[in-house]
Amino acid sequence: MKIRLGMLALCASFATAVQAEGLGVYINGGTTGFGLGLATGTDTLTGRLSFDTWKRTFTQNDSNGSYTGDLKLQNLSALVDWYPFAGTFRTTFGLVANGNKATLKANAVSGTYTFDGTPYDVNDVGSFSAEMKFNSTAPYLGVGWGNPVAKDKTWGFVMDLGVMFQGAPKVTATATCSASYATNFPADCAQMQSDVAAGATQLEEDLKDYKYYPVVSVGLSYRF
Repeated sequence: MKIRLGMLALCASFATAVQAEGLGVYINGGTTGFGLGLATGTDTLTGRLSFDTWKRTFTQNDSNGSYTGDLKLQNLSALVDWYPFAGTFRTTFGLVANGNKATLKANAVSGTYTFDGTPYDVNDVGSFSAEMKFNSTAPYLGVGWGNPVAKDKTWGFVMDLGVMFQGAPKVTATATCSASYATNFPADCAQMQSDVAAGATQLEEDLKDYKYYPVVSVGLSYRF
């Protein structure tokens, strides 16, 4: 709720200060997925509200087991653009409601799963799932070209280059033992769950430096 209120306040205060002279829309694609945006403002200062999304499902089969994963990019951005030379070049800052995440689930096939370096027979594993998420609010800073509300043209080209400060990834993983394994080998079952948690902690440590998400997108704008 605080995220949404902050973004709405940013847009409202900008709109009040600028007394917008133009309204434009744009579509774009890039490292944040495919998106649709709305822009309002002047030749020197504009505000934008955009939504970008993309999803991919994949299957992984290797010595660690068989898994199905989902990679999801989803962002709602409230941005302010300043055109220092009243041209096409701009600097941009704002806030992003960050819904980027990756999930992983084990598939029930023959073989073994390896958790934190320890192999477990697939028949001993009831279920396994993992999720990687980032900070729900991410500041954004960048530069770009193209003004969707420029007076001198209806159609235009837009481009963004920047960084989303989404923080280090947070990894959670859970596993359940099969009924027979939990009943007959309770200590081994507890060790398996401990190995799964340790593996998630180690992955967080390995990825702790990936705090910044690069943003590169290009698109087409239309001014009403």
